[in-house]
Amino acid sequence: MPAKARNNPRQIRVQSCGCKLCTDRFRPGEPFTRKDCTGPWQSRYRDPSGRQRAKTFAGKNAKAKAEAFLDKTRDQVRTGSFVDLDRGQVTLTEWRKQWQESLTLAENTAETTASVWLNHVQPHFGSWPLVSIGHLDVEIWIAKLSRVVGRGTIEKAYQMLDQMLRVALRDRRIAHNPCEGVKLPPAPPKHPDDLLPPTYDQLAAIRANMPEHYHPMLIFAEETGLRWGELVGLRLCHVDFKRSLVQVRETVIQVRGKVQRKAYPKTDAGCRSVPLSARAARALKGHLAAHPASIGRSAVESGMHPEELVFRSPRAGSKTRVRTFSGVLGRSNFWRLWTKAAEDAGVARKVINPKTKRAEMWPHEHDIRHAFTSRLHANGVPEADAQKILGHKRGGKVTWLYTHAREDAVARVREALDADASKLVS
Repeated sequence: MPAKARNNPRQIRVQSCGCKLCTDRFRPGEPFTRKDCTGPWQSRYRDPSGRQRAKTFAGKNAKAKAEAFLDKTRDQVRTGSFVDLDRGQVTLTEWRKQWQESLTLAENTAETTASVWLNHVQPHFGSWPLVSIGHLDVEIWIAKLSRVVGRGTIEKAYQMLDQMLRVALRDRRIAHNPCEGVKLPPAPPKHPDDLLPPTYDQLAAIRANMPEHYHPMLIFAEETGLRWGELVGLRLCHVDFKRSLVQVRETVIQVRGKVQRKAYPKTDAGCRSVPLSARAARALKGHLAAHPASIGRSAVESGMHPEELVFRSPRAGSKTRVRTFSGVLGRSNFWRLWTKAAEDAGVARKVINPKTKRAEMWPHEHDIRHAFTSRLHANGVPEADAQKILGHKRGGKVTWLYTHAREDAVARVREALDADASKLVS
């Protein structure tokens, strides 16, 4: 092991200085004009990889600063807390390219991530070096976003920046994560009535105004609570009439306008078995009698195979339709029919989404799943069982997100108060 240098830190000779050592080096033979040298002091050290590094200090107390830096840096290297701020000079745009290589994302998630980066993170921080982003800078950025987009978008943009900087922190490029402690603006709460799912009577009224082709699918959704991608991606080979259950093994996603099969729905908990009620079985058998499906079991990698789908587009026979959507029901087209049917049934109303600040029509087709879950809760199904049927990892989410107070809660409380009113003094 080489001996430790005794002249560390050392003073650097400069041409502008008139001391004896600097004069002898740059102007040999000339008389020196000052006693003390004005040259900067340089500290040399080795980073954790063994690479020789140096940092120079100039001005007042430069020697003391160089010595303090050297002691601190050596201690950081020994304890493993060393941060290479020079590596943190890379811009956020350059860092994202490296950070992205470490991710394994589903195609639809990657598409969303790219959109959030291009529209909200890159325009503000893209050209900033990592080490120059401060806590106040992040808070100012969040405040600007809150004036133009909803909380849901702000949350996604903030999470992306936070994840990128957390990796930079672990990679010893920055000394701290400026996103720590940043508070996002709270979303305005929804009115409790806007959180209630539609009743089954309301769903029946909407269904009555939908084209008959969709009736069995809507009844099936009311009885199983499947997500949209699981519903339109259901294959006959995954329906077991003998055991009265449906196996959820895959889903359908849309990436850049193209419909694709995906082997694992949302999370590992998405792969599950859902009971097939008598009402769902009757609706499904009637639908298959009019629109037969192949019992074949193709691999996900082999393509869509629309002939295996239980619920196909009514235009699945059209060559153009099959080529564009592979026979899969288009969500946007279905949503237009659903909204019109809800309006014709007198059920629809506009609701402001506090996360997006946009007016949305209630109920949404996803609210069928909410209604199904509330039905399980109202009938005393344990939370753990509901969690398994819905395909959730966390059982608590079933309670706070999907179970809602019964629609007649206000009436029941009023009746209780009226019954007790005779005991009170007027």
